Amino acid sequence: MTQITQNVSESDSFFAWLRQQQANKRLNQSQVDAANELIAVMLPSDLKNKLAVIAGWGTGQTMSLSQSGIDKLCEYEGFESHPYKDSAGKWTIGYGSTYYENNQPVKSTDKPISKERALQLKQNIVNRDFAPAVNTVLSKEISEGKITQNMFDMLVSLAYNIGAARFATSAVVKYLHDGDKNAAANAFLLWNKVRNPVTRQLEFSKGLYRRREKERDYFLA
Repeated sequence: MTQITQNVSESDSFFAWLRQQQANKRLNQSQVDAANELIAVMLPSDLKNKLAVIAGWGTGQTMSLSQSGIDKLCEYEGFESHPYKDSAGKWTIGYGSTYYENNQPVKSTDKPISKERALQLKQNIVNRDFAPAVNTVLSKEISEGKITQNMFDMLVSLAYNIGAARFATSAVVKYLHDGDKNAAANAFLLWNKVRNPVTRQLEFSKGLYRRREKERDYFLA
C-alpha cells in the first residue's frame, strides 16, 4: 500500500510540475494521454528530467522529423480520402490517421479530406505525439550524437505505427541503449504482426513486414 501511495504521489507531482510549464497552466487530453503512456514504462522523475531537456526547460539536443521522413511515412501509410478500416479494424483517414488534432477519433461518417489536409494532419499529430516520444526515450543517445537523421525518421515511423508505449519498451530501443545499431535495425522486423479484429489474435502481415524492411534499410542508410 505504501508503494502504491508513493507512485500515485509521484505521478500527481509530475503532472502538477508539467502544468506549471504551460503558458496557460493547463494540459490538454493528448498531453495527459501521452504522459501516462510514458509513465507506464519509466519513473515520473526520469520522465520529468527528459521532458525538461526536450522542451527547452533544460539543456540538451532534440531532433525533428525531416521532410524526407514525413514523405517516407506517408508512402508507408498510403493515402485514402474517405474513412476506411485499417488492418486492425480502426477507422482511418488520409495518411493512416486514426484521430484528429482535437483527439476526436475518425468515424465512418467523416467527410473526405484532400491530400493537403491529410499531410497537415499527419505532420501535426506526428510532431505533437510521436517525435517528442522518440526524443524522450532516446534523449541520451540523441544528445551524444548517436542517432542520425535517417535513424530518427524511421524511429518516429515505427513509434507512430506501434504506439509510444510499445516503442519505449521495444527491442529496437533496448539495442540502441546498448549501442548496437545493427541489432536495433533488425529488431524492426519483429513488428510484423497485426491483431485480427474478429479473432483478436496476432497474425503475420506481409504488408507490415515489407514496411519494416524498408524502415530497416533506411535506418541503416
